[in-house]
Amino acid sequence: MSLDVRAEIITRRSYLRPLNPEETLFETWDGMVARVMGHQRWLWERALRRGLNVFEEAELEELASLMRQRKTVLAGRTMWMGGTPISKKYEATQFNCAFTHIETVYDVVDALWLLLLGAGVGFKPIVGSLNGFARPIPEIEVVRSTRTAKGGREDNLETWDADKKVWTISVGDSSEAWAKSPGKLLAGKYPARKLVLDFTEIRPAGQRMSQFGWISSGDENISKALYNIAMILSRRAGSLLTKIDMMDTMNWLGTSLSSRRSSQICLIDYGSNEWRDFAIAKKDYWLRGNRQREQSNNSLIFWDRPTQAQLDEVFKLMLASGGSEPGMVNGAEAQRRAPWFAGLNPCAEILLPNKGFCNLVENDLGKFRGDTAGLHRALQLSARANYRQTCVDLRDGILQEAWHLSNIFLRLCGVGLTGITRRPDLIDYDYRQMERVTTMAAYGMADELELPRPKNIGTVKPSGTVSKVMGTAEGGHKPMGKYIFNNVLFAVGDVLVDRLRAANYRIIPHPTSPSEVVITLPIAWEDVEFDKFERDGVVTEVDQEPAVSQLERYSMLQKNWTHHNTSVTIYYYPHEVSEITKWLYTHWDDYVGVAFVYRTDPTKRAADLGFPYLPQEVVTQKEYEEYVAALLPVDLLGTESSELIKGTESCAGDVCPVR
Repeated sequence: MSLDVRAEIITRRSYLRPLNPEETLFETWDGMVARVMGHQRWLWERALRRGLNVFEEAELEELASLMRQRKTVLAGRTMWMGGTPISKKYEATQFNCAFTHIETVYDVVDALWLLLLGAGVGFKPIVGSLNGFARPIPEIEVVRSTRTAKGGREDNLETWDADKKVWTISVGDSSEAWAKSPGKLLAGKYPARKLVLDFTEIRPAGQRMSQFGWISSGDENISKALYNIAMILSRRAGSLLTKIDMMDTMNWLGTSLSSRRSSQICLIDYGSNEWRDFAIAKKDYWLRGNRQREQSNNSLIFWDRPTQAQLDEVFKLMLASGGSEPGMVNGAEAQRRAPWFAGLNPCAEILLPNKGFCNLVENDLGKFRGDTAGLHRALQLSARANYRQTCVDLRDGILQEAWHLSNIFLRLCGVGLTGITRRPDLIDYDYRQMERVTTMAAYGMADELELPRPKNIGTVKPSGTVSKVMGTAEGGHKPMGKYIFNNVLFAVGDVLVDRLRAANYRIIPHPTSPSEVVITLPIAWEDVEFDKFERDGVVTEVDQEPAVSQLERYSMLQKNWTHHNTSVTIYYYPHEVSEITKWLYTHWDDYVGVAFVYRTDPTKRAADLGFPYLPQEVVTQKEYEEYVAALLPVDLLGTESSELIKGTESCAGDVCPVR
């Protein structure tokens, strides 16, 4: 069965590991599935303390078949690293979602370690422990790496010259050393006149990290991050760090990684000290020397029901800051659903405790039209697999033990649905059935292993990359339009770039990152209803669904399927704000949190809006067909596969909604 070309390209870029040092040979999708099933077998056999029997082996094969058809997939983290030696050494690599209070030095180290392992990290700054340097340090020197080959010493080295008053932190070339390096800064209270931040041991950018498989970002970003954190600590010498200081510290740490692995959310209580400064912290941040603040979503937690006036006020602040932040979280409803609730992961689909994890799986509703029994069986298998992903040991020598203890108590699962807008035929009853099937399956797996049942299970996540890999609509969102040019980032050195260029795909340099290019992938959605928009006699089919209608779909999922939270972005026009705040006031008791983003005119192009490119651009049918007609076959997998895939001849599942 051939799959749509975008799914194949995104799969190759995101989840297939290189098989040789030259990176000319990569896993196939089937090879990745086999690796992931090996990881599942390892988890299951360890929990059982025996080998799998014939029925359990058959279950794994049935799950593998669903993955090969891209009807069900496990976590993106598992697809990338499951079954590798590093996934068994650092078992937190398999978790998508994490949340922690940022109150101590150890919390900061934990947070950076999890970002380095690939988890998105939510955090809430707690004032009272973290503080600045003993006194301001007048000179901070950064010594950059000049290495052109592999890195040097793996451990950090800290020295203090009491005579010269020089404090030196030499950062080692390993993920463990990077995670611990901000701890050195935050814990150090030397009466220094000079601080030297030495990065000379770090390998150059662009090298593949043998264990994790990430591409090294070199020392450029981490050197800037630690320098700016040192400046914050120097400015706050002798004083406690503020919430904004801690947010900036975490944001700077997020910049030290590639964007794929640095998602954050920062949460502060509405009405608490600094909440107004926090609410507008990202206003014109790129003009104020605060580019690090783009790393986190910022949201206010309400513990009491807001008045209509308070909702209106927060939306005014949101509009003044660009239309999307601060977000609003109903902490009371979150705690009703999850008594342990302390915060959220960056995409807000999981209700997490302080020091809490969750692992996600995904099921594409679009591929089960007319097959309710098949859908229910997929939900059963994915829920059981998701529970097995909680059977881990998180005591890795870096994380505080609280993370492990929290996981073995809560066993949080995140069984997700995607392709939701491709199934308008499903009603409340269908989702309630699905919720029951999924819950009992996860409970059944826990009972078989004689372990605690998962405290929460069902969710809906934004599902960007994973849904593209599955060839379906993302999470609970409608696509922007029927015909879309999806502009995707690739590393300049990826061998796929030259192959796509030879196949006539449009490729432009990234406007701010010399190490990346932007490649245009065409998509057409044939089984989703759109509005027709006419301008100058040209008809474009676009999504113009009102904000309140989007919120009603969110509410339906919250009531009938979701245990955690349904993570969706509500696209809106400014004239809809009064209707949105009225809806929130009326439905507050069912609401946990969504993202709000200005809906721009979907017919406008990047140049019209002053951008070099947009992640997705709606185009006309004529533009789409002309672009696709010029594409040539491209060998996506190199010498591993001779299968050629052309953008005009592909189907995902039983229908061909995406091209």
